[in-house]
Amino acid sequence: MTVQQTIPARPPVRRRPAVALRSLTGHAVRAFARNPIAAFFTLAFPLTFLVIVATIIGDQDAGGVPIAQFLVSPFAVFGVAQASFVLVAVDTAVLRDNGVLLRLRAAPVPAWTVLASRIGASVVASGAAVALLTAVGVLAYDVQIIWRKVPALLVTLLLGIACCAALGLALACLTRTVLAAQTLAQGLLITLAFISDVFIVGAELPRWLDVTGSVLPLKHFAQAMAATFHPGPGYGFEPAHLAVLLIWTVAGVLVARARFSWQPRPASSPPAGPASQAATPRPARLSAPSARGERTPLTLLRGQIGYALLGLRRDALSVFFAVVFPALLLALFPTVFGNGRVHGMSMAQYLYAGMIAYTAAVVAYVDMPEAVVGARAAGVLKRLRGTPLPFRSYFIGRVCAALLVSLLATAVLTIVGAGFLDVDLAAVRMPALLIAIAAGSLCFAALGLAVAALLPSARSIVAVTLGTLLPLCFVSEIFVVGDQPLPGWLTSVAGVFPLRHLLGAVLTATDPASTGAGFTAGNLAVLAAWTAAGALVAWRRRTALS
Repeated sequence: MTVQQTIPARPPVRRRPAVALRSLTGHAVRAFARNPIAAFFTLAFPLTFLVIVATIIGDQDAGGVPIAQFLVSPFAVFGVAQASFVLVAVDTAVLRDNGVLLRLRAAPVPAWTVLASRIGASVVASGAAVALLTAVGVLAYDVQIIWRKVPALLVTLLLGIACCAALGLALACLTRTVLAAQTLAQGLLITLAFISDVFIVGAELPRWLDVTGSVLPLKHFAQAMAATFHPGPGYGFEPAHLAVLLIWTVAGVLVARARFSWQPRPASSPPAGPASQAATPRPARLSAPSARGERTPLTLLRGQIGYALLGLRRDALSVFFAVVFPALLLALFPTVFGNGRVHGMSMAQYLYAGMIAYTAAVVAYVDMPEAVVGARAAGVLKRLRGTPLPFRSYFIGRVCAALLVSLLATAVLTIVGAGFLDVDLAAVRMPALLIAIAAGSLCFAALGLAVAALLPSARSIVAVTLGTLLPLCFVSEIFVVGDQPLPGWLTSVAGVFPLRHLLGAVLTATDPASTGAGFTAGNLAVLAAWTAAGALVAWRRRTALS
């Protein structure tokens, strides 16, 4: 007779908090390193701005101190805010909505280590951003490290990270979806950077903008960090600014503590009460069958344009940067700097043309390829091969949708510019403006599809497209830095690429001093050449797009 013994299951071993925190922090740091978009906005974006602005400004100094000495800290603050505010908010929302937080809550680790690990990863990423910018400033632009102010730098940096991380957690707790958290986090940071001594340092803002920036913590963080790089006397501590950061840190912690949830949140709260619990589900409603008969190519194309616009309308972050953000810049810059002269034009007139060129490029070169690559990664394009829809109709619909969004953004810019900033437009040159926008959209759409065909991974598409477009915006003088002209070699480099020629075509069509119909054959010819090159690459690599 065999006697079977039952071996009791061993309870899960609860790991020590320090070990669990180190393990979870390492996982979060590896996730950051494998996220090209996060690494781009935290490290590459501030570094690119530092290099471009320092190159444009050249060897200028302020009282014998290189201007670059005052550029490192604001760009470092932006990188820190990206790592500790945006990433914490978005990552927390992603982990919550995917159910990862709930599973980690049930794991044999202390609950507090889960969130502490995300903050620890933001400390590592923020430290990397500050160290990278400081090293480049010291090695390339004669930036001096004020050693007696290093303790103040570390204290300010840690308190700034804590403040941004607390507010990032609070934002994640107040939003229901990842898209809402991402849109609000990026939108708030980019907008506040212009009024908080980050992108624009030392400008005399209008009273209401100055008060808004002074109430919120980013300006205090930027000014406290700037004091630690300033070569003046003292030890760099700014008690007033640090006190404001501490107050916002406590406020963020209180909000996060009150609203934090481990469980995914529904998009909308169901009605409460016993009646709703006992209600039977409604039967599914099917759309009416379409009329029989073969659809024409025009009908198929119209359907694909509507499909692309529907997807864009549901992407609030893309709509913000394509439509709202350019209008904000057009309204903000003349308000801050006055309506001075830029290349013989008023600032509002010049910026109006620049924002039109920027919008056409960002919609066609950044947003449209991102949607195509996302569809490819989800298998949508491969399934389209087995449908009656001609494959080219999908891409033509995407390009047409990008053009329509560019025209919509142009209409918004025209309302802001002509209605409030005295931008002068001539009706006789409107056809030239529309053709320039169409040529630019087609050019950057072809280049965007070429990049999408060359990249095997969907995760890196935005980092590549946005990482190449933003530097070109500066060297092509979409965004003008200071009163100094660009170095000759930088102007020559910009002349090779299409963005400078798109700006030139739009400027000719909108310049009040222009004569004739406003067409510039040279600029349009360069755009056509880049369009052909991009289309050729996309066609040769068309199998990679499906």
